[in-house]
Amino acid sequence: MTATLAPNVARPRTAAAPSPELYVIATHKVRDRGGKPPFRWVPYGVEHAWKPGERQTLCGEWTSGWTVFWERRFSAQPSTACPACIEASLPAASRRRLDPLRASA
Repeated sequence: MTATLAPNVARPRTAAAPSPELYVIATHKVRDRGGKPPFRWVPYGVEHAWKPGERQTLCGEWTSGWTVFWERRFSAQPSTACPACIEASLPAASRRRLDPLRASA
């Protein structure tokens, strides 16, 4: 099982309100054979968004036993990104624009 606690690394904070740090978390991992050894672990399958300290992904999946990829920030760019996590990571105003029924509520 891979630990989900953040590694002890000092991160500089800016004066502006920092955006929430979302990392990639996945149920499976494989070795990336695209480069030179040592081969690093990469997510295999759906890439979910996860906030450190949470027990669930942004889309509500429980993360017990999942692998956190600390070097990868969650992005909507890869085709393997979870659509529900992408929507949940959007600002509230953007989510309302995507769902006209929610906008009228």
